Amino acid sequence: MHETPDRLYLVTRADLPIGLQAAQAAHAAFQFSHDHPDLMRPWFRESQYLIVVTVPDEISLIRVASIANAEGLAICTWHEPDLDGATTAVAIQPGAMARRICANLPLLGRERLEVVA
Repeated sequence: MHETPDRLYLVTRADLPIGLQAAQAAHAAFQFSHDHPDLMRPWFRESQYLIVVTVPDEISLIRVASIANAEGLAICTWHEPDLDGATTAVAIQPGAMARRICANLPLLGRERLEVVA
């Protein structure tokens, strides 16, 4: 059985315009790559899958980052200088735990289909 390659999850805020969401996700990905080159090398060689998902707002984004951090995953939280340092995106270390954390989040550009408490 072939294992699915790990994905780099990028989480951004749905309350931002979609173009800004894309830019913020890219910022978080580049920062993660810079901060965690040892984690990114295997991902780059074996996968290169990117998944961009959204949460409703900044509080939800901080919550996702906190959950990933509590699970021991490396994260990179992007704070946008042009938005007074607001938290706008998070990159989460590729792996099964990131997949579980982000499984119910809608893809960028899609509305959330179900409400999870």
